[in-house]
Amino acid sequence: MDGLGLAPAAMLTIEVLIYAYVQGLAVHIERETQAMSAAGLSSDERLGTQGWTMSAFVTSGRYPMFTKTIRGLGAEGYDFDLDSIFETGLRALLDGLRIESLRQSTS
Repeated sequence: MDGLGLAPAAMLTIEVLIYAYVQGLAVHIERETQAMSAAGLSSDERLGTQGWTMSAFVTSGRYPMFTKTIRGLGAEGYDFDLDSIFETGLRALLDGLRIESLRQSTS
């Protein structure tokens, strides 16, 4: 962020935002790992146990966009690759930062 002309408050806001994203995903992964270990399941087996939850969400009618997304996956399903999820999320977060608007909001 150095050299972008950001005020210290803007740089700290970005730092907190990135830290919160990384920490939030890490906490989620840790909880899943603990749950799998306690149940003696592999990651694939753990995901398999969540099928009824997904089915309930889809059939409830309360989440039409989620239902459309899940049904759109088709037979290939979804590869729950945490590295890819992390990288995609971080890229979206960083790409979504509009440096110019940050400069203006903290000036």
